Amino acid sequence: MILRLSIRREDPQNGTCTYQSFEIPYEEGMTFLTALQRIKEYQDETLTFRHFCRAGICGTCTIYINGFPKLACKEQVLPYVLLEREVILEPLKGFKVIRDLAVENEKVIRRIKEIHGWIKGTAGECRIPPDISKKLENAADCILCFACQSYCPQVLEERYAGPLIFAKLYRFLEDPREVNREERLMQAIEYGNLYHCLSCNKCNHVCPKEVQPATLIRELMTYNRHL
Repeated sequence: MILRLSIRREDPQNGTCTYQSFEIPYEEGMTFLTALQRIKEYQDETLTFRHFCRAGICGTCTIYINGFPKLACKEQVLPYVLLEREVILEPLKGFKVIRDLAVENEKVIRRIKEIHGWIKGTAGECRIPPDISKKLENAADCILCFACQSYCPQVLEERYAGPLIFAKLYRFLEDPREVNREERLMQAIEYGNLYHCLSCNKCNHVCPKEVQPATLIRELMTYNRHL
C-alpha cells in the first residue's frame, strides 16, 4: 500500500509557496510524523516540520491534515491509505510560517506571559478537594499544541485571546491557591474579550487532549455570578 501526500511547501524568504506530491510505502503502525521523517530521510532533506517527543505530549508536531489540526505523531495513516486518495498536509492556520510545516508560535506564548500564566499563590499548605482537583487536571492537560487556537474562527479578531488562553485562566479561577481570582476574571473579560466567543465548539472538536476549551469558556462566563 502507498501513502500519497500533497505537502504545502512555503519559503517566506524567497516568497515561494506550492504543493509538492510524495509517495511513501506504508509501514504497519505508521503515523504522519513517521511519514514525514521518511520523506526527509530518503526523498527530500529540505522538508521542514516540527517534532520532539513523538508521544503526543509536547504538542510541537501539530499540522493540518485534510483541513483539520492533528498531532502528526498520533494520527495513524492507515485510514487515509485505505481511501486511496492524496492527503493534504499544511501548516497551522493563523500562524506565521517559518518554512513548510513549521510555524512561529511566539505570539501566543507572549500572550500567556502577559496574563502571568502561573499561579499567584501564598506560601503554606493548601488542601484541594477531589472534585476541584479533577477540574484542574482537565484544564491543565493542555499541551500547547495550538490546535484550538488555529481552528478558532474568532481569533481573527486581534484582541480576542482565544480558547487556549481562556482554558488557562479557567484553571487559575478554579485553583484555591490563586489569590487574585477577581483579577483573573477581569483578564478574561477585558484583556481577552471573553464574551466575543462564537460558541461554535470547534476548539472542543480538535483538542487532542479533550480539554474542552469551549466548555471552559462557558464556565468562565458564569463566574460573574459567583465572585
